[in-house]
Amino acid sequence: MLEENLYTVLSKEEGQARIRLNPRCPIYAAHFPGYPITPGVTLVQMALELMGLKLLGAKEIKFIVPVQPSPEGTVLRYEWTRSADRADVHVFLDGDILCAKMTLSV
Repeated sequence: MLEENLYTVLSKEEGQARIRLNPRCPIYAAHFPGYPITPGVTLVQMALELMGLKLLGAKEIKFIVPVQPSPEGTVLRYEWTRSADRADVHVFLDGDILCAKMTLSV
């Protein structure tokens, strides 16, 4: 749902993906005017889309560093591990800056 609107997949392998955010996505005009930040809920939704899963619940979600769009398109790296009913996800900004981590029931 967000792919090709908010982000583009640059690469995807088992357990990880790199994406580029679209700084012209309309979501940034509303969140927040003059200081755009990628909404936390979209970081979760992008993880689900990348893994091809549906969310049943969230055990823990922490947003550590705000993700702002850059003119050239901010690049994020998602890394995840899965079990039958759970996904542990880490989101990195600029290579190695942990910006979010989540434990999701899937």
